[in-house]
Amino acid sequence: MTKSRNCLATILFYALVMMAGLVACRKKEPTYEFDLIIGNGNVLDGSGELWFPADVAIKSDQIVQVGRLEEKEKRARRVIDAKGLMVSPGFIDIHSHSDYSLLVDGTAQSKIRQGVTTEVLGEGNSAGPIQGKAQRDLGEYNLQANWKTLGEYFNRLQTSGISVNVASYVGASQVRSCVLGDESRDPTSEEMERMRELVREAMRDGAFGLSSSLIVPPDTYLNTQQLIELASVVKPFGGIYSTHIRGEGQEIREAIQEAITIGEKAQVPVDIIHLKIADKRMW
Repeated sequence: MTKSRNCLATILFYALVMMAGLVACRKKEPTYEFDLIIGNGNVLDGSGELWFPADVAIKSDQIVQVGRLEEKEKRARRVIDAKGLMVSPGFIDIHSHSDYSLLVDGTAQSKIRQGVTTEVLGEGNSAGPIQGKAQRDLGEYNLQANWKTLGEYFNRLQTSGISVNVASYVGASQVRSCVLGDESRDPTSEEMERMRELVREAMRDGAFGLSSSLIVPPDTYLNTQQLIELASVVKPFGGIYSTHIRGEGQEIREAIQEAITIGEKAQVPVDIIHLKIADKRMW
């Protein structure tokens, strides 16, 4: 019995020695200070200053260094030689209509290949909320709108997977449609409060602010005071009011003044979407 035990102990000893040898012989994984270096490029950093030659070092999802790296410092899992090329932060598309196409193609090839890495959605008619009388037929995208709030829409995007960053306004027409459908009338005080609550909910879900497209129905049914009331809701959240103003021809001055009045009364910043005069007689 003792002899068997000694034999077993000897076998185990040699097995452990062999395993230790295999571990010791195994090639060590190299250690890298950075995950990615974009080297030898000409950097435009968005500050308004002239471009300058630099290397850009990235760790995880953070840019950790911009400047000239010594050759010995250029240790990264991946190195891209950008010699003769311009390197800049991703572009922001501040007026995008990719609300649903991102659910069809989350890679956003048409934007990414232009250098666009952030899209701002939801001009007037946002992807959410979809409640009450609001209807959304997405048959042309072969999609079903199975979300009710803007937050649930964001979750759907995240679950589907997208390559760009996304921000979205909550559309004034969208909250109006939830409460009134396409009816051409003023809301009651109770209906107005419901609209305000929908804006408030969207802001809590992460909306960037309130938007309107006052040149097309049902936004055309919203008057100035109603827009002030809705825009006032976004103020505590640090939101803004972004608008496609009510007219771009003879009524351009009044339309701009309305946007300014809404911003002043609601105490929020105002963005006028593609400000222009469309009437050639006024050029």
